[in-house]
Amino acid sequence: MPKLITFGETMVQYNATYNGPFMENGTYILDAAGAESNFAINLSKLNHDLETVWVSRLGDDDGGKFILDNLKNKTEISVKIGPKDFTGISYLNHIDENTHIKKYVRKNSAASKIDFSDIKPQIMSADAIHLTGITPALSSKCYETVFEALEYSKKSNLPIILDINYRKPLWPPSVAKQTYDLMLKYPFILKMGLDEAETVWQLGFTDIEYAKYFHDFTKGIVLLTRGGNGAILYDGNTFVEHSGYKVNVVDPIGAGDAFMAGFVGALFKQINYKNILDINTLTHHKELKLSLKIANACGALTCTARGDTVSMPSMDEAMGIIRQNKIFP
Repeated sequence: MPKLITFGETMVQYNATYNGPFMENGTYILDAAGAESNFAINLSKLNHDLETVWVSRLGDDDGGKFILDNLKNKTEISVKIGPKDFTGISYLNHIDENTHIKKYVRKNSAASKIDFSDIKPQIMSADAIHLTGITPALSSKCYETVFEALEYSKKSNLPIILDINYRKPLWPPSVAKQTYDLMLKYPFILKMGLDEAETVWQLGFTDIEYAKYFHDFTKGIVLLTRGGNGAILYDGNTFVEHSGYKVNVVDPIGAGDAFMAGFVGALFKQINYKNILDINTLTHHKELKLSLKIANACGALTCTARGDTVSMPSMDEAMGIIRQNKIFP
């Protein structure tokens, strides 16, 4: 069974059930929120033929216990507990469909101390590694760990799946860009939103121009999402486009993680994992096109309920959405 690992911080998230700024007496849904664990959970739900492992550190506190209990039986977990450390917290408020406010309590959290030694036992037996542009922003230690993992994966010919996931509260675009530019030479699959690309690189490009720009660095598969307008794929040969699915948006947070899990899960379902690095649109156009459809279906459906992973579909559900060419609110 192919094994995909990911590492990064998961926080206890207070997700507001109302629209508007933070209110002392407001009601919230308690959730485990982290792009990497979201990806692992979603991927495991979509493709049962994959082993997913989430690697991290948590505090020895109620938050850490909640996250372990929440993720139990959804993905494999490899976590170190820091007796004197705390688990990060996220507050999520929804102003309207397009405006959301995140507030973090995560500086010097347990996850900010993730070391390559935490990851190495898992990465040595992995068939692919997923990571995000969030982790190197957490601390200098996490920055070092990310690049150790990238270098190890490159030397081991291990496919790297990178989701940029720019987070404004963590660092300004100019600082993030310096790190991202260094990371771009590593991934086989790179994904980011068109809005993220413009926020960080500020080149004024179209989606197609940005896809070509990033492919010059990665030489692999570039995925550029466009919110409610779907996404494009580019591998240096051909563009593949999907216009997306229209849905009743309740909570778009987590849609990008679902999109990425949908694409990777579908791809690994159709292609032998040993041949993943050899795929392209000239030889596997059908498989890549279907994977993009499934990715869009997963991302869209995740927007229809509060909670980062609650609405992630199974493969059968995603295929049903594609056959009907619509999603029901």
